[in-house]
Amino acid sequence: MNILCQLLFFVLCINVVILQGPGSGQNGNLRLCIVEGRGPYKRGAKYCPVLDEENSGIECVLGTDRLDCLRRISKGTVDFGVFSPEDLIAAQWANIDVLVTNELRDRNKDFERSVVAVVNKRILPDSAAPLTSILRNSSLCHPGVGADDLRPLSDTLTGYLESLVTTRSCDPKLSLSENRIKAVAEFFGRACKAGPWVPDPARDAELKRKYPSLCEACRSTCTQSDRYWGDGGALNCLAEGAGDVMWSELADVVAYFGLNMPPSVSSISTDHLAYLCRDGSWQPLANNTQPCVWLNRPWPVIVAKRKAAAAVSALASSISNNAAAEDPHWRGALAALLELRAAPKALRPSRVPLDHLAAAKGFREAYSQSGCDPPRHITLCTTSLIEKNKCEWLSEAGAVYGITPPLQCTIRESTRDCMAGVRKGDSDVVIVDSDWLVTGMRDYSLAPILHEATPIVEKTRTVVAYVRKDATVKKISELRGKRAAFPRFDGVAWHSVSQYFANKLNVPCEHFINYFSDICAPGIEQYNLTTDIVDKLTKNCVKDEENMNGELVALRSLVEGKSDVAFFSMNTYNKYKANIIHQPWAQERMEIIPICPEENKKYCFISWSNIGHVFASNKNSNMRQQEIINVFTKLDQLFGKHQPFHSAMFSMYGLFNHQMDVLFHNNTKSLASDTMLKIHPYDKIPLNFERTLTEVKNNTCQMADLTLPPEVSRGVDARLAIVLSSRGLWRNMDKNLNPQQIQDLLNDLDSDENVNEDIFPDASSDLSDAESEISDHNTESEEEAENISENEDSSDNDEQSRNSNSFYGRNRRSMTNLSKELKDMIDKFLREVGVELPEDQPAQGPK
Repeated sequence: MNILCQLLFFVLCINVVILQGPGSGQNGNLRLCIVEGRGPYKRGAKYCPVLDEENSGIECVLGTDRLDCLRRISKGTVDFGVFSPEDLIAAQWANIDVLVTNELRDRNKDFERSVVAVVNKRILPDSAAPLTSILRNSSLCHPGVGADDLRPLSDTLTGYLESLVTTRSCDPKLSLSENRIKAVAEFFGRACKAGPWVPDPARDAELKRKYPSLCEACRSTCTQSDRYWGDGGALNCLAEGAGDVMWSELADVVAYFGLNMPPSVSSISTDHLAYLCRDGSWQPLANNTQPCVWLNRPWPVIVAKRKAAAAVSALASSISNNAAAEDPHWRGALAALLELRAAPKALRPSRVPLDHLAAAKGFREAYSQSGCDPPRHITLCTTSLIEKNKCEWLSEAGAVYGITPPLQCTIRESTRDCMAGVRKGDSDVVIVDSDWLVTGMRDYSLAPILHEATPIVEKTRTVVAYVRKDATVKKISELRGKRAAFPRFDGVAWHSVSQYFANKLNVPCEHFINYFSDICAPGIEQYNLTTDIVDKLTKNCVKDEENMNGELVALRSLVEGKSDVAFFSMNTYNKYKANIIHQPWAQERMEIIPICPEENKKYCFISWSNIGHVFASNKNSNMRQQEIINVFTKLDQLFGKHQPFHSAMFSMYGLFNHQMDVLFHNNTKSLASDTMLKIHPYDKIPLNFERTLTEVKNNTCQMADLTLPPEVSRGVDARLAIVLSSRGLWRNMDKNLNPQQIQDLLNDLDSDENVNEDIFPDASSDLSDAESEISDHNTESEEEAENISENEDSSDNDEQSRNSNSFYGRNRRSMTNLSKELKDMIDKFLREVGVELPEDQPAQGPK
């Protein structure tokens, strides 16, 4: 009996396993990854519930983009999805292990699109000849660049067609885009290549002036409004005799010239035209159902993970033409989600992407072209594995659509390391948020060449002063003596507030930290500043978190009562107000309100800046800078918020592996140059932070401003007076001296006895100014200081004599009219930064 029970149990288990499907969903359901399109292509909300209600054995999973779905299939978390042939190229490069199970055809053709070359017979020789000899110095009708759902031939494919006849140009002084334009201009006698050649309008106009022959065959403006722009425009160009040769899709040629209609119906004569073949031969247009093709583009396909490939193929094959058209049940819903217009064609057996693409003439070859030697790249520096991973997928997507130079990705431990790498030339760009604007420009000689922009004010990087609603403070001018919290030291909030206080409240930088009773500015401990300064700016910070900086920490400080005012963005405030900050301290609901600047009651912020910035070295050549801008602008056009496809291949500003704000911010609408600040709506939004950074060294409070001792209340930094005066900069108050610069400066000064007269001619008067201001605090001690001076004897020690005769030594001796307390303070500071001071001779008693 026991044996019988065991056998019965075994059989039941076998049945359960058999009933359990091969999919990764609940009970073995097949999981379909879909990408929601726009407008009429938003189908998930309508059709996915039908699959659930009718127990179809299929579950919907919403992917960020098509490459996200490919990654999920490769990882086994979903089972299948619909992809373009360009997606398969990216999958091939990324070594993703999937199988192609079905083609999604809507016509009885082997390939979705076939590209042919059509020429005017007047350029043809008497017999077949090399392509270069036939086409050289002819007139080209070019369809223009760009790709979308109606024109899916990427720049890679059109560039491949050009490369079959032109000679590659690799001038290192020219961008890769210009090299390609130059090659076409030098090969063809003239052309109409209407529409934008590069994204930047000014650069586009410059290139069209430099290579005018590529616009000579156009009807009018050589823009997208020209009669000869686009696929139809290129056909007009050829038919009207403006050009001699063009590449076009076979279906467009057949439709334009009426080749599938009786001769009596067609109104356009084709006697003077012919198909040009890649071997240099030609064929007639009329009565030719199998013309020679230069390149084929495959149909979209269903791709599945290996384990589920057979089940997916069978499922897709069960959808009939009627189901694809009108079935109201789950098969009709599945057909809608797969965007079927006819029954899928099963591939038996299922194929790896590489083998499937091999059947399409020229398609794979177009994506394996060699470039210039040495190869060029634009290296993007990242600071985490997930950022590098996203960068690499963006690089794959860009390469598929012919964006050159290709993106290359590297990783460093921190943002500072990346900035240092860009400065040294190890990397070309780094993408950072506004907190790094001043640091990048000041410390690493970088420049923001593009900005992550959004026209929605609340989603920009704003700096707002927030207080508790029960606080007595109603104006920013009433914050004196209060406790303040900043997201981080040296960030956008720190500099925005210090600038505002200096410009509007007449609080100079050197008084800024003493304006508040306590300040939390995390991150200052990373700078080479005195212990007193670091303690003052961190003692009131939240201490029990691994991440002790950022806007949430500033908000928490206000919520928990550790500060009276906190400076952070509207975006962070809105998250707190909506109760979507899932941390224990944020569950304590505290009503906080903004304090608006008098001159900005409408928006209420102290400053606003763009969300993020693409930084490059300011030492780049104009060509290299333009090349970088060109690449990122094209990436934005193809994969940004306004990408031209109804479902995104890749989303620059979307979730990546379920995480937000990876590499780029999710709120970004587009990448924009500095000119954005001059156009609507940005030109009407006041208090922009980027506009203040044209002279970052003069317009921001620097580390040297923080060294003011509390004892000196008139704005004179006594500890730096001798250094500033020795540089002749006391009146200018150079704010950029850090301790290492001070030490280097003094070392230089000590080695040059004539520095006072020859290098800094104003140093003497500046020193007098400094001494005068400092001594105002110490008049009661002048007699004591003079006695010390009278009793110094420097002749007994050669080393002492060298120091006292040097410029620094002379200046230091001239400060002996100061009080001993203040002089000791100056010496203590200089010793702290590593400056060796000469020892004063002991007093010898009165003479």
